[in-house]
Amino acid sequence: MQKLRDYSWPGNVRELENVIERAVINSSGPRLRLADDLAGPAPKQLAAPSLKSMQETEKDHILRVLDQTSWRIDGAKGAALILDMNPSTLRSRMRKLGIQKS
Repeated sequence: MQKLRDYSWPGNVRELENVIERAVINSSGPRLRLADDLAGPAPKQLAAPSLKSMQETEKDHILRVLDQTSWRIDGAKGAALILDMNPSTLRSRMRKLGIQKS
């Protein structure tokens, strides 16, 4: 039971189901014996410096679109249309993300 609790289950519920099913098939008697080695390879570490948060990514995208539209928010050639959002929603997101025209 401790091995099952300690494992991170990267394959979610289906992986757990498969491990239990194989253990039931390979076990005899009242004791469940795992057929799988749950230790597996060490998880890969992601390079943190190259990763951005959702807010940083959203801010960068909005800034790129605003640059392309010469900071026009509303109208036929505005950023809100390109971003598929209401102009007031875009203004609100800009305030929240600290985006201001310099």
